[in-house]
Amino acid sequence: MVDTNKPNPKPLIISIVGPLMNKVKLSMLSAKKNRQLADKLKNTINLLSEQLLPFWLSEMRGNYDEINTMHNLCYLLAMKTQQVFNSRIIHTCIDQNWDLKGFKQVLVRILRQIGASDYDEVTGLLDFVIKTQNLQSSSCIKAIGSFIRNNKK
Repeated sequence: MVDTNKPNPKPLIISIVGPLMNKVKLSMLSAKKNRQLADKLKNTINLLSEQLLPFWLSEMRGNYDEINTMHNLCYLLAMKTQQVFNSRIIHTCIDQNWDLKGFKQVLVRILRQIGASDYDEVTGLLDFVIKTQNLQSSSCIKAIGSFIRNNKK
């Protein structure tokens, strides 16, 4: 006889969210850039990956479309985390802003999907870093443009 009151561990066993979130945590732990941001987001990512997502997955165990969507979002988060914290320097100057915006959007979408209601501090922190990097990117682009127009300077 099967006890139907016990939570079904099947979604957690078949879910790839765990390994993907481990990739996110390892990318932030071994960050080559944006280390301060990684330190500030570490607790949020740990809470998300170790508490909120496993609970959400066990609640959604019969809704495979929702679980599939979460897998896709966690895959995108892992990809964006890799780009934000570990990509090359040239990439940082030009495309870092897009990567950080994508990271923020995916993280917010995951938090919304699982039903988190208060993540204003996380979005505020990411918005601040995005604005700072906007200034750095525009300065870099201006310097490159100036050099291209007059390389004798």
